[in-house]
Amino acid sequence: MAFIKTQADIAARLLDPPIKQLYNDLTSTRNGITAFAGGGQTSAVQLTQAVSRVTTVASAADSVKLPPAVPGVSLVVVNAAAANSMNVFPSSGHAVNALSADAAFAMAANTTALFVCAVAGTWNAIVTA
Repeated sequence: MAFIKTQADIAARLLDPPIKQLYNDLTSTRNGITAFAGGGQTSAVQLTQAVSRVTTVASAADSVKLPPAVPGVSLVVVNAAAANSMNVFPSSGHAVNALSADAAFAMAANTTALFVCAVAGTWNAIVTA
């Protein structure tokens, strides 16, 4: 394996298909997400990006859903709504923090959470105040 020594080396490596895909996955963002009105895990809006910014939470408990909890994966969720808390659900059968499987994690308006998976099936959340 060649060593990366210069910025040109980095740029060249980013063009390698597997590395380019990994880079795109790690830096993907989505803005302007609307949480599912009425809430619930089944119909919650599926989050698929490394950084997801929810801007519309029409009523308290509207919902979004995390991807499956796979060790080593982390992602950021922003509730940019002005007033309403939203529910963040794990994938079916998974959990957030010490909550039971499939339980909603309440996320207040104007907060950001870093979700980290150290153990398969469980997300751990670090939330801003």
